[in-house]
Amino acid sequence: MADSTKETRKAPVKHDRRNVWLLVLTTILVVLSVIAFMPPAERINQGLDIQGGLSVVLSANSTEGGTVSDADMETSRDIIESRVNALGASEATVQRQGGNQILVQIPGLSDTAEALAAIGKTGKLEFARLDSFTDEDVKQKIDSGQIDGTSYFTDDYGNRLPAETSNKIIVEDGTYTPIVTGANIERVNIDRPEGSIDWAVDIQLDAEGAQAFAEASRDLVGDHGKIVIILDNEVNSAPAVQSEIPNGQVQITGGYTQDQAKALKTVLESGSLPVSFTYSQSQTVGPTLGQEALSTGVLVAGIGLLLVMLYLLLFYRGLGLITAAAMAVFAVLYLGLLALLSRFGLFSLSLSGVAGIVLTIGMAADSSILTLERFREEIRFGRSVRSASITGVRHGIMTSIDADLVSMVTALTLFFLASSGVKGFGLTLALGIVCDIVMMLIFKAPIIRLLAPGQIAKNPGFWGVTDCQNAAEVYQVLADAEGETVETTASAEAINREDNRALAQRKGGAAGLAASDAIEGLRGRFLKHDINFLKYRKVFLALAGAAVVIAIGLIGIRGLNLGIEFQGGTSVEFNATGDISLDQMRSAFNEAGEPDAVIQTTETGGEAGFIVRTTESDATNAAATATQVAQSLGLSTESFQVDTISPDWGPSIVRSMFLALIVSFILVIAYISVRFRDPKMGVVAVVVLLHDILFVVGAYALLGRELNPNTIAALLTILGYSLYDTVVVFHRINDNMQNSEIKCTFMTMANHSLNQVFVRSINTSITSLIPVLFMLLFGSETLKDFAFAMVIGLAVGFYSSIAIATPLYSIWKSREPKNQKLIQKYGTEVGRFEFEHGALVGGGRSKQASAVKTAIDMADADNRAVDAAMAEEEAKMHAS
Repeated sequence: MADSTKETRKAPVKHDRRNVWLLVLTTILVVLSVIAFMPPAERINQGLDIQGGLSVVLSANSTEGGTVSDADMETSRDIIESRVNALGASEATVQRQGGNQILVQIPGLSDTAEALAAIGKTGKLEFARLDSFTDEDVKQKIDSGQIDGTSYFTDDYGNRLPAETSNKIIVEDGTYTPIVTGANIERVNIDRPEGSIDWAVDIQLDAEGAQAFAEASRDLVGDHGKIVIILDNEVNSAPAVQSEIPNGQVQITGGYTQDQAKALKTVLESGSLPVSFTYSQSQTVGPTLGQEALSTGVLVAGIGLLLVMLYLLLFYRGLGLITAAAMAVFAVLYLGLLALLSRFGLFSLSLSGVAGIVLTIGMAADSSILTLERFREEIRFGRSVRSASITGVRHGIMTSIDADLVSMVTALTLFFLASSGVKGFGLTLALGIVCDIVMMLIFKAPIIRLLAPGQIAKNPGFWGVTDCQNAAEVYQVLADAEGETVETTASAEAINREDNRALAQRKGGAAGLAASDAIEGLRGRFLKHDINFLKYRKVFLALAGAAVVIAIGLIGIRGLNLGIEFQGGTSVEFNATGDISLDQMRSAFNEAGEPDAVIQTTETGGEAGFIVRTTESDATNAAATATQVAQSLGLSTESFQVDTISPDWGPSIVRSMFLALIVSFILVIAYISVRFRDPKMGVVAVVVLLHDILFVVGAYALLGRELNPNTIAALLTILGYSLYDTVVVFHRINDNMQNSEIKCTFMTMANHSLNQVFVRSINTSITSLIPVLFMLLFGSETLKDFAFAMVIGLAVGFYSSIAIATPLYSIWKSREPKNQKLIQKYGTEVGRFEFEHGALVGGGRSKQASAVKTAIDMADADNRAVDAAMAEEEAKMHAS
C-alpha cells in the first residue's frame, strides 16, 4: 500500500518536471526567435509589392508552334539575367517558373519602362539587302521611306501632316535574305551624332560579319541601294549605301531617346533570345505605396491582436492572461520562423502574406478558446482543476490539431497550386498553423498544467473558473440523487430538462427535485440547456438550398465583375492623391490615350486614392501611361502600382483555381475519412464548402464587387475556417457517440454535441472577425479584397456548421441500420434518452420504454391517491 501511494505521489512530480522542461524549451525558442527577427524590417525579406520594384512573368512562345525545349528556356533565362544585370539592378531574381515561364523580379527599380523595354525583347537583329525582299508591297513601302508606317492627312489649309497613329512595317521570316545577324555583333555603344538631337546605337561586327557587310555595301554603293535593318521582324531603318563599309562599324538610328538607346544596347549585347516571349503578368509598385501598405497592414495586425487579447481577458479573466501570453509566444515564434526562412532566401513578405498573418491571429485565438472551453467544461463535469488541466487540455488540443491539419490542406493547396500572387498568402497561413500547433504543445498545455493545482485551484475567481466549480457542486447533488456521474447528469439536464427533472424526483424525491431546481439558479458562461437546433433541420436546409439557388441565379443573371487577372488589361492604383478630383484623373488618362479607362475612388488609412482599369495589356505601354499621368498630375512616380495581365493569363488562373479547389476537396475527404473513419464526414464537409463558396460568390454578383486572385485566396481561406468549425463539431459528435453514458438517437447526440461547442463557436467567430473587420475598414486595397470575402465567409461558415453540416450529417448517419434501431427505441423527437445502465427517461417508442413509463405513471397515480387519502384524514382530525 505504501508503495502504491509512493508511486501515486511520484507521477505528478514527473509530469511537473516535463512541463517545466517544455517551458524552458519555449523560453529558449522565444529568445532565439527575438534574436532572429530583430529588427524585423531588416531580418524579414520584403516582397516587391512592399519595397517597390518590378515583377514580370514572361511566357515563351515557340516559333514552330510546338513545346519550348528546356535548352531554349535555360538559354533564355541566362540572356534575360544578363540584361537585368546590365540595368544595374541589385538583388534581382530571374528564375524559371513552370515549363515555359520566366519570373523576373527587380526590387527598388525606379525606371520600370526601361526595364520592360529590355528584358523581354527577343532581340533578333538582322541586316538584309532591300533587293532580296520578295514581298513587293513591303519592298515598295521601304523604298518610298515609309519606314515607321506613318500615315499622313491633309488639313483644311492644304498642309500634309502625319497622323497620330503609326504602324511599323512587319516582315515575315523567309521573305528576305539576311546578310548579317545579331550573332555577328562584337561590341555595342551609344552616342549622339553631331548635329542630331536623337541618339544612335553603334555596333562593331566580328570578322565574318564585317566581310559580309563589306561585300554587300561594295555591291550596292553604285546605285545607292539600301540595306534594311530589322529588329524583331520590325523594319527599324533602311539607309542607302553611300560608300563601302569595310570595317564592320554600323550605326543604327531610329529617333531614339537616350534611355531607348540604352535599352536597345542592352538587348543587342546580351544576344537574341532563342524563342519569343510575351508579358503574361507585370506588376510595377512604387516604394512609397508599398511601405504605406505595409505600415497599414502592421497597424491593422497589431490593433487586431490587442483587441482579441482584450476580449479574451474580459471573457475568460485570468485564463485570458494565459491565452494572451500564448498568442504573444505564437507571434514571436512566427516572426522568428519568417526571419529564419528569409535568411535562406525562402520567404519574402508580401501584402497578401500580411493578410495571411492577420488571419492566423484569429486561428491562434481559436485554438486557445477551444482549449479553454474544454478545460472549463471538465471542471464543470466535476473533475478537479488538476485533472481538468490534463484531460480537458488534452482533448482541446487534439481537437485543435485535427482542425488545424484540415486547414493546412487548404494552405498547402494555395501554396503549391495557386497563382504566384497568392502563394505568399498560402505560405504564411501554413507557417502560422505550424506555429500554432507548436505553441499549444510546448507552452499552452504545460503552463495550464503547472498553474492548475496551485494558482488556479487556490484563486478560482481570478482565473475565471468559479462558475464551473459552483456548477459542479450543484450537478453533484443532482448526480447523487440520480445515481449517475456529474458529466452524465449535466448532459441529461442539457438534453431534456423536463424528463431529467422527473427522473430526479422519482429517484431522489424532494432532494432530487430541489437539486434540479438549484440548477436553474446557476450563473456562468456556459449553456445549461441545449438549444434544439436540429428540430428545425429541415427549415435550415431549405434556407440553404434557397440561398444556393438565388446565388446561382445572381451569378447567371448579373454575371461576375471579373478583375483584369481573368480577362487581361491593366490596373493602376494611385495612393495619397490629395485634392485631385475624379474629373482631373479622367482628363489625365484621356490625354495619355486612354479615354475608356474605368476610374473609381478609394480610401486607405484616411487618404484618398484612385484605382484605374484599362484594356491595355502591353506592360511597357501601361507603365509609360501611368508615369505620364502621375507626372501630369504632379504625383510622385513612387506612389503608384501598375498591374498588367495578358489576355492569355486569365484562363491559367481559372484553371489553377479549379485545380486548387478540386485537390483541396479530395484531400479534405481523404483526411477526414482516415482520421474519423467515416467518409460521410468528409463528403458533408465538402458539400458545406460548396455552399459557402456559392454564397460568397453570389454576394459578389449581387454587389458587383470585383473578383480577383485575392478573392480566390480568401475563398480558400473561408474553406479552412468553415472546415475548422465543422471538424470541431464532428469531433465532438464522434467522441460522444463512443464514450458518453447517455444513450439516445444520433440526432439527439448531434444536437447535444453542437450545443457543447456553441460558446466556443461564438467566441472564435468574434475573435476571427475582429482583425478581419479592421482589414476591411482600414487596410490597403489588397487587404480589403481579402477582408470583404472573409467577413461574409466567416459569417456564412459559422452559420453553415450549425445549420447545414450537422443537420445534413445527422440525417445521413441516422439512416444507418444501427442508428435506425436507436430511432425505433427512442423515437424521432430530439431529446429522448436513457442512461447507459438502463434508467429510462422520456417517451421513447419502444415497448420496453412504454411499459416502464406506464408502470411509473401507475405508481405515481397510486402515490397521489395515498397522499389524497392521508390529507383527507388529517382534515377530519382537525375538524373534530
